Amino acid sequence: MANNTLVTSVTHSKVDVTTGNQKKYWVEIQLVDEQGDALSDMPWKVESHHPSDGRVARLTYSGRSDAEGLIRIDMPHGLELKLILDADSLAKEMEKRPLRIGRDAELDSTVRRMAQDNGYLWHYAVIGELCVVTPSIELRKGEVWPGFHFPHGKSFKGFTIRTNELKKRNIIEICPFRAWELVLHHQKDYSIANGINLGAAATLSYADDNALDRKSITRFFINQCQDLSRLPQLYKDGSAWNTLVHDVPFSDRYHPPVFMDTSQDASTEENNSNKRGIASSGENSAAKPDGDTQLYYVFNNDKVIISWRGTASMYDGGTDLAFRPVNTEFCDLNKTQCSSLLPAGKVHTGFWSGYNRVEKIFNKEIEELTDLIETLDLFVCGHSLGGALALIHSAKLKDYNPILYTYGMPRTFTRDAVMQLSEITHFRHINDKDPVPAVPPEANLDNELYKLWGWFGGTLGFFWSLGQLLAYQMVEWGDCFWHHGKIVAFLTTSQSREWKECKRDLPTPAGCITIRKSLPIKAKLFLVPALAEQEMQQAGQKQKEFKASLTPADLTHFFPKSTNPERGLALNLFEHFMTAYMPYMYNKLLELIDDTGLVEKRTFTEHRYNIDLFKEQMEKNKNEIPKDEIERNEIFLSIEELLDVSLSPTLSMPYGSDTILRFAQYSVEEIENV
Repeated sequence: MANNTLVTSVTHSKVDVTTGNQKKYWVEIQLVDEQGDALSDMPWKVESHHPSDGRVARLTYSGRSDAEGLIRIDMPHGLELKLILDADSLAKEMEKRPLRIGRDAELDSTVRRMAQDNGYLWHYAVIGELCVVTPSIELRKGEVWPGFHFPHGKSFKGFTIRTNELKKRNIIEICPFRAWELVLHHQKDYSIANGINLGAAATLSYADDNALDRKSITRFFINQCQDLSRLPQLYKDGSAWNTLVHDVPFSDRYHPPVFMDTSQDASTEENNSNKRGIASSGENSAAKPDGDTQLYYVFNNDKVIISWRGTASMYDGGTDLAFRPVNTEFCDLNKTQCSSLLPAGKVHTGFWSGYNRVEKIFNKEIEELTDLIETLDLFVCGHSLGGALALIHSAKLKDYNPILYTYGMPRTFTRDAVMQLSEITHFRHINDKDPVPAVPPEANLDNELYKLWGWFGGTLGFFWSLGQLLAYQMVEWGDCFWHHGKIVAFLTTSQSREWKECKRDLPTPAGCITIRKSLPIKAKLFLVPALAEQEMQQAGQKQKEFKASLTPADLTHFFPKSTNPERGLALNLFEHFMTAYMPYMYNKLLELIDDTGLVEKRTFTEHRYNIDLFKEQMEKNKNEIPKDEIERNEIFLSIEELLDVSLSPTLSMPYGSDTILRFAQYSVEEIENV
C-alpha cells in the first residue's frame, strides 16, 4: 500500500497443494501498518484443517507477503484458516513503524474507512495476536509481556480467518510494536515540554506519600508507557493530566524505576521491590534506616530522569527548618576521606544532611547511577524540598551536563556557592504567591551564635539573623542565601485607575486628592525572562527590530538574578502544591498548540480570553492607569508572547507535529483560578 491507497494484484500466490486441481475457495490477506503502508516480504504460514478419507488432515501454506503486503491462498475447501507471522520478523519490522495520531482503533483508523469503501474486510491486530511464540526480546528483571501488545487469552494462537471471511480481501491493520517516551529536550533554552513532563516526574515522586507504595510510579513508566491505546496520565489529588509523549521502538522502552528511600534499610527496600516485581536499590544491607529522603530514577536507551521527593512527612519538615549554612563537605562511611562539593560557599544544613543520607545508605547505587549517565542525557527534577535536593545532586553531577527543572524550591546554597554553579542549566518555577521560594531568608545566617551554642545557638542565630534582615544590612553580612537558576514565574498582574477629585468652595477650589482604584480584570501570566534574553541576543546579532518596551534593564528590575520577583506580601501556601503548578503549564501548552495553526481552533481559550480582556481593559483605561503599571504590564505581556519559541524543539522532532496534535486531541483545558 502506498499513499494510503489500497491496491493489489489478483494473481494467485504460488502455493504447493496436492488436494486436487479444482480450487473452489480463495482468500486474500493484506498486511499494513497504522499509516496504511504495506508490510512486504513478511514470512507467513497459514494452517487449515479439513476431513479427508474419514480423517482430519492439516494443510499448511507458507510464503512471504509481496510488495503490497498481500498474501493470496487458493484452496479446495472452505474451512477456517489460522494465519501465523514470524514473531521476530514482525517485531523487528513493527518497531520501526510510527503510530497514527488517534488511538481509537475503529474511530481513528483511515485504513478501516478505505477498506470498507472498497468492499474489503478490516481487522485490527497487535503482534501477540499474529504470532504463536514470543519475539526474541529479552525481558528485564520484574517485567512481563505488556498486556496491550500481548492481550491475555488472545495471544500466541495465531489470527483466525473464519469461513464467512473467505473469498474476500481481508485487510489486517497491525499496531506498531512501540512504547511511549516522555518528550524531553536536552538543551540550555527553556522547553515547555520539559516543564510539563519533568513536573509530572516530580509529582510522581510523592508516590501517594507512602514509601512502601511505589506502584503509581511503576504503573506510569511501565504499564501506561507500554499501553498505546491512550496517553500516559498523571493522577494527583483528584486531577489528571496527560503527558506529552512520542512513540519509540519497544526495545527503547523505560527500564523499571529504581527507588532509594533512607527511611528503610537497603535490604528491606530490595525485598519490598522484589515482591512488587520492580527494580530497586539493594546491596547495602548493612546500612540502617536514617531520615526520610526519597528519590527514584528511570532510564531508557538515551535518557535518564532523576526525581527527588519533596516534603511529605514531619521529618521532612524538620529538614526544611534546619537551615544553618554549612560547608559542602562529605566523607566516606568511616570518615577517613573527606572532600568538598564546592571550594567556596555553603549549603542549607537540612538539605545537605538529607542528601548525604542517600549517599551514605545507597552509595553503591549512586555510583551505579553515575556510571549509567556517562552515556545518557541527564534530566533532574524536584518539587519543594525535592528541588533543593535535585540542585545539590545536579551540583554533584555538573560534569555530566544535567538539565534541571524545579518547582517551588527554597533557597539552598549561599551566594559564593551559587556563583560557582552557573554552568548548570536550571529553570526554577515559581507559582505566583507560593511562600516556599521565599525561605530561608536572604540573609547571612552564619553568625557567631551558631558556632558558640550548638543546636540552641541555631535557634538564637535564626532570630538574630532575622533581626539583621529587618535592619537591611545584607550587604555587610557577606555570604547570604541566594537562589540558583533562571526563573519561570506564573504571576498574577493587575491594573488600577488613578484620578484626582477636587472639592470646590466657590469661587476658589478647596483642594484636591488622588484616588486610586483597582480594576476588576486580572491576568495570570506565564513568564520566562530567559526567552527575552535570548531574543535580545538574536536581535543584536541580526540587527532586527525588537520591542522597544523591553530592555535588559527592565528584565533585571522585574526579575533580579538569584532572587525572586516582587510578589507582594499576601503569600498563599495552597499555591505551593504541584496541583497548583501543573494547570498553567498544561493550559499554556494547549494554547501554544492552537497558535501553531496545525489543528482546528478548539476550546482552549480561557487563558487567552482572559488576557485579551486584560489588554482591552488596559487600552480603555490607558489615560488613567499609572505609568509604572502600564510599563510593567506591557513588559510582562511582551515576555509571555515569546513563549511560543519553547514549543519549537518539539515541533522539529521527527513526527513532532503528530506528537502535539495527539496531545491536543486527548487533553482538556484546566480551570485556572485568578
